[in-house]
Parts: sequence; C-alpha cells; structure tokens
Amino acid sequence: MIRNILRRGALGALLVSSLAAGAARADYPDHPVTVVVAFAPGGMTDIVARLLSAELGKRFNQTFVVENKPGAAGQVGTELVSRQKNDGYTLLVSATGHVIGPAVNDKVRYDPVKDFEPIAILARAPNLVVVNAGLPVKTIPEFLSWGKSQPGVPYGSAGFGGSTHLGGEWLKKITGVPMEHVPYKGASPATNAVVSGELKVAVQDAMSVAPFIKSGQLRPIGVASAERSKLFPDLPTFAESGAPGLDVYTWLGFYAPAGTDPAIVAKLNEATNQIMNSPEMVQRLAGQNSEPLGPMTPKQVAGFVADETAKWRNVVQTTGVKVE
Repeated sequence: MIRNILRRGALGALLVSSLAAGAARADYPDHPVTVVVAFAPGGMTDIVARLLSAELGKRFNQTFVVENKPGAAGQVGTELVSRQKNDGYTLLVSATGHVIGPAVNDKVRYDPVKDFEPIAILARAPNLVVVNAGLPVKTIPEFLSWGKSQPGVPYGSAGFGGSTHLGGEWLKKITGVPMEHVPYKGASPATNAVVSGELKVAVQDAMSVAPFIKSGQLRPIGVASAERSKLFPDLPTFAESGAPGLDVYTWLGFYAPAGTDPAIVAKLNEATNQIMNSPEMVQRLAGQNSEPLGPMTPKQVAGFVADETAKWRNVVQTTGVKVE
C-alpha cells in the first residue's frame, strides 16, 4: 500500500513537472532574449542578426537584444555563448568561422557541433575579391599578373580563422599570388581598410562590400565561389579564370547552447524560417547582396553544419593554416 502511494506521488510529481515545463515552453520567451553577434557592428553578420531580431521581437511580443562580441573571427562571442545557460535566453549568430575556428586553432574551447543546438541557417553571400578603386587592376588575369609581381599582397579579412581569411589562403595556394593576411575584428573594419587605401585587397562577403562597390570606392575583381552568383551575374569566378577549385562563400548560422529544450529550438526554428524566407525578407536580403538558403529543420541544419565542418577542415589541411 505504501509502495502504491509512493508510486502515485512520484507520478503526480512527474505530471506536475511536465505540465510546468510545457507551460514554460508555451510561454517562451517571457522576458528579453539576448542575441550575441560574434562580429563587430556593420558587417553581414550584424546586419542580418538585427533584421532577424527585430522580426522575432514582433512575432513573440518580446525584446530580442543584439549584443556584439567580436574577436578572433567569431571565436570570442561563440565561446561566450557556449558557456551560457541553455534556457533559450542567450542565442548566437555567427558566420562560417564558427566551424573553421576549431580547425585552425587547437586552443579553441568549443566544439561547433557538440556545444550548440542549431536553430537555422539565416543567409549566405558570395565572397568577392575586391581592390581599392585606385589600383590599376580590373580583371582576374590582371589581378593575378599584378599580384605575382609583388613581394607580398596584404589582404584584409574579418578575422583569423574565418572564411574571408581562409579564402585568401586558398587563393594563395591555388594561384601562387603571395597573399599576406591582415586580420580585423569584423567585415566592416576590414572593408574600411581597403576603402581608405590602408590595404589594396580584401576577400570579403558581398553584403559588406557592395555599398562601396556601388559608390565606386572598391572594384570587384571576381567571385570566390565555384559558380557565378545570381547577385553578380556578370562577375566571373576565379574558378573559371585561373583558380580552379576555389569555392568560398559566407553563411550565417543561428544557435542556442547545447541542451536547450528541443521545443524551444523548434519554436525558434519555425519562426526564423518563416521570417527569413518571407517575400519581404528575401527582397531585403537581395538588396544587401545575400539570400536565404531556404527553410531547414534543426536536424537538416545540424547536417549542414557537420558537412561544412568537414569541408573547412580539409581546406585547413590543404592550406596549412594553423595558430602556432
């Protein structure tokens, strides 16, 4: 009899706990959510994160506060989020460097797959090789000829271990141009360095450099991805013009710390997919020279992240880039 009473008590407690958890998920979010952007303000990651956060705020009638935590191609902000409570109230938006960082630096203290619950892939943009408008170089063959004649070609990136860094090293490996990496704390300062003439070259995502291309302050030389971009249909790829095999673009991921309630992840995934693939957002992204990848389930996002992790591990091995 006592055993039955205890059993009923345990079942009752479990039911109450389940109902409470269900209510908590239904009410999520019931207070402000922090969205950590792992890069400086003004670049692609920051712009898209702010667009998304504003729309999530409207949808959930709650504040989504964007906080920039730049450094080390996203590794600083990413590591910070990996240590936060997995209650859904601290989230991360980062770029391709999320999966590259651990491959180039054995001291990175997070695992891009094990330490996060993937929510969505937000957008992608082609990476472009751009030069200061004053440089007398207009085509890929001219760039390769000029570059090989230099003792070194310093190029700016959004930070050590990101796609804009590895893109330059990959280009160096394939073409023989003596590229020399100069890291910045985000796409915006790296782009500004080329606009000002501090540097002559950058390998950068299209969203970050497009306004300066339009104003005539930067000149695009070629697309670093394997295929021409529909956003820049007339711009040739390096793959078709002297650097076969080069395939670099920037994509943005949205994550929660590992162990976050699957119901919260699913709720954020559904809302994010609807927002990022809405006609209005697709148009806004196109205006920023980027595009959504289409709606994915959390499981599909996890598969995408795992595939990209393997791809960039191979690039790191090919280029030999490593933190000493």
